[in-house]
Amino acid sequence: MSGERRSPVAAALLVSYVAVAWSLVAGSISIVVGLQSRSTALVGTGADVLADMASSVVLVWRFRTGLHGGRPGHEVERRAHLVASFALLCVAVGVAAGSIAHLAAGQGAKPDAAGVTVAAASVLVLPTLAMIKLRIAAAVPSRALRTDAVITLVGAATAVLSLLGLVLTRTLHWWAADPGAALGIAVLAAATSIRELRSRNED
Repeated sequence: MSGERRSPVAAALLVSYVAVAWSLVAGSISIVVGLQSRSTALVGTGADVLADMASSVVLVWRFRTGLHGGRPGHEVERRAHLVASFALLCVAVGVAAGSIAHLAAGQGAKPDAAGVTVAAASVLVLPTLAMIKLRIAAAVPSRALRTDAVITLVGAATAVLSLLGLVLTRTLHWWAADPGAALGIAVLAAATSIRELRSRNED
């Protein structure tokens, strides 16, 4: 494999490693802080980030194989794409159930500075990471990495919704803002997952 052909694969492997590391740390912190502050939206953001990690782990295997002279082939690409899509669908179902339960119980979040900070960090980091993934996915090329980038963009959008819900709850005391934002997160995640699964079946 020539240096020109190795370079995009090496970049794809590197960004996948970075995504795994970021997702593990940021996703775990988001869930822990979200549970402490009773923020369904922040928990949903963390779950979305961990779903991104699940697909990134598969991509590390895919790109390591390619970098070391193997031929991962179309089937491995499809498998990585499937893992990413189903992980996002699981996030959507879980977050929807939590948000509906909180809305029905009249239960809002108890946002603190930690929750707002975690959500804001995701808003800053995730769009940049997604753009890098999209650029490298086009160079490899890799549809699975492109799907992973889409999940990262969904994570950025969920972080915005989460931050908005926390700020509205904290400043205006709108108890429904956080579970409402979480329901929006669930809808966005489900729509993205279904679209990706349909596109996979059309191949």
